[in-house]
Amino acid sequence: MRDQRLMIIMATCIYMSVSPVSYAQNNSHNASSHIHQSVETPLYYRIAEIDPRFNLTTQQVLELTQQAANIWTQETGKQHFIYDPHAKFSIHLVYDERQQQSSHRIQGLNQITQQQKQWENQNQQLQQAKDEIEKTTLLLANKQTQLTAQFQQYNADVQQFNQQRSSSKSLANQLTQRQKVLQQQAVTLQHDMQLHNQKTQQLNQEIKTLNQKNQQLVAAANQFNQVFQPRLFHKGHFNGKQIVIYEFTTSDDLRLTLAHEFGHALGLAHTDDPKSLMYPVIQQQNLQRFALTDSDRNLVKAIH
Repeated sequence: MRDQRLMIIMATCIYMSVSPVSYAQNNSHNASSHIHQSVETPLYYRIAEIDPRFNLTTQQVLELTQQAANIWTQETGKQHFIYDPHAKFSIHLVYDERQQQSSHRIQGLNQITQQQKQWENQNQQLQQAKDEIEKTTLLLANKQTQLTAQFQQYNADVQQFNQQRSSSKSLANQLTQRQKVLQQQAVTLQHDMQLHNQKTQQLNQEIKTLNQKNQQLVAAANQFNQVFQPRLFHKGHFNGKQIVIYEFTTSDDLRLTLAHEFGHALGLAHTDDPKSLMYPVIQQQNLQRFALTDSDRNLVKAIH
């Protein structure tokens, strides 16, 4: 029998790196250009405008503003912000190109993330199939080695039988029976190896296809990073008379942005601590379980 060599092509695991996007909390990263003059507290505010494209109700926005205000209440022990539907101070959610681009970015990122998960699942399945192929390759190789040794032993026994010029029909029948068994084993092993080679070729083709998908994913990720390059989005702005929110990704994001602008209403400037509420960029803050940092507290102490 021929020794058929099996080829396994390893899938290349390349994980895409999608650059994070930073978001400015207000109209400028430069703290000196922002309004830091405090308003008279308690500040009575109303929800004046919510673009329907944000898909938020007035009640939902009200709850988020109250949660944002409560961040400062818990820290200072004072109620600085009170909702009043007739108040002069207003909060506006304005939908423009910033939110539109943010929505496109999220959709694109979700699509790439989903495709990458599918790729990873397929890669894992092919890795398992490759492991099985390698086990079967080893098993077939062992069977082939054993069968070769059995053929060699059979040929040696036949040669000895012929040299002895034995006329034993019983021994001759035994050798004939051994020959039939060995030939059947050879046919079976040959068939198993052919099937195994077919599976190997199919696996190699699937791995090749998966590698092509991987290249497409890398290209898509690179294109995504070029289109949505990290930059400072101007998410919100406080001008002394109103708070305007232009962009947010989640309700947690909106709550923190509102709390940031409430901080400016208290007269607070920006900090240099990336984890603080009054840092001008939403980046390293814990949006779900946010708590004021020492930098935020020092700003509060400075105005009291």
